[in-house]
Amino acid sequence: MNNHSAVTTWNHVLEEIRRTIAPKIYSTWFVPIKAVDLDGNILTLEVPNEFFLSHLESNYLNQLKEAIRKILGPRAKLEYRLAVDDYKKPGKNKSQKSDSSSNAYEDPSNIKNPFVIPGIRKYVIESNLNPRYLFDNYIEGHCNRVARQAGIQIANKPGDLFNPLLVYGDTGLGKSHLLQAIGNAVLKKHPKLQVLYLTSDQFTNKFIQAIRNNSTNDFAMQFQHLDVLLIDDIQYFAGKAGTQEMFFHLFNQLHQSKKQIVLSSDKAPKDLKEIDDRLISRFKWGASLELLSPDYETLMAILISKCEEKDLQLEPSIMELLCHNLKQNIRELEGIIVNLKLQSSLNQVLIDSKLVKEVLASFSNKVSTEVSIESITNIVSEQLQVPLASILGKGRKRNIVQARQLSMFFSKKFTNKPLATIGMAMGGKDHSTVIYSCEMVETLQETDQDFHDMTKKLEKIISKTLGVK
Repeated sequence: MNNHSAVTTWNHVLEEIRRTIAPKIYSTWFVPIKAVDLDGNILTLEVPNEFFLSHLESNYLNQLKEAIRKILGPRAKLEYRLAVDDYKKPGKNKSQKSDSSSNAYEDPSNIKNPFVIPGIRKYVIESNLNPRYLFDNYIEGHCNRVARQAGIQIANKPGDLFNPLLVYGDTGLGKSHLLQAIGNAVLKKHPKLQVLYLTSDQFTNKFIQAIRNNSTNDFAMQFQHLDVLLIDDIQYFAGKAGTQEMFFHLFNQLHQSKKQIVLSSDKAPKDLKEIDDRLISRFKWGASLELLSPDYETLMAILISKCEEKDLQLEPSIMELLCHNLKQNIRELEGIIVNLKLQSSLNQVLIDSKLVKEVLASFSNKVSTEVSIESITNIVSEQLQVPLASILGKGRKRNIVQARQLSMFFSKKFTNKPLATIGMAMGGKDHSTVIYSCEMVETLQETDQDFHDMTKKLEKIISKTLGVK
């Protein structure tokens, strides 16, 4: 046994490897390795755990082969020893062998399960779930119906359907609520199952801490016992190679074991940037469901539910004002309700439109004073220089028809009014006329560049004037 020579030899090997890989990868996957013995051309290395060893040989085999052969010659061999004795029975020191001149060295698959080590201690995992996020208070509408129903089915039979489930959409549309509702429902129906909810930042920070503490084994092992893993905002894995590598292997292990994985993102898998293609392909294995902005009726139902929860009564006109201003972000709704109740209580004033606008202004610079079919039609009339009476009449001249169609299109886009209501406001047209008009506008936007530019300019004017998005 020659520990001193082993360390020296390994240092030479590290110098060779350092030249071929990124510093971050080097510090994560090579610095933790210790040389413990050198016997002829056989170098024995100590690695933190089997997961570490599997990842090392799966991803950096060529660098290892070239470096060890350069230092010890073409018949160089490696032996591995795992630094996880506290997880095994006394005296049962497990090792792995690798031969740079044989097929055995090149086949890391002989490690059948890089997460399982005999005698591993049982982890008790805190779910990290907020008990307030339930399906009961997750209001269902056209914008989220499919995703909510998929979540309920997953909670009934985790691992059987939609695995993984990835929900995506803009900020504030209820992704975090849905993930945690799934987790809470699983625990209610299956109390013995292990569930863990983490944001992507929490996952990354825990992984970094494990590397600093030389406890990547503990980090990896806790996931072996999970039945359901929920990761929020996976778009923030972007550019974090080490985190993505760890998550890739954890994902594979859980999926192969038929454990449920639920993810959220602000984009569909195909639109995620700086995420490993191997992960993107795995995200597509199950179902990818989009959460859309709620329609007027759904948003009103959410508002009513929140007001009941906070014991707050609002006039219908106040509720309508709030719905017009918050259709892009449900998350702000609760904060605004809390602020309204606080301001009203502290200042002993009624919650009127003035107070609502003041509170809204503290959350957003855009406050809609009035968003109606009439206000939109007036803007279209002014900008296109088509008399309002002509838009609301039966004229068939091209400029009049186009102005009428644009008024219907933007009314549908910005007011969430029923199609029949929009049609009636346009001189008594029916809902099929509104549908046809909207389709014509969309078609012209795609085929006529001048029309496309004009509608985008008009949309900006409407948005700025009425304070809508």
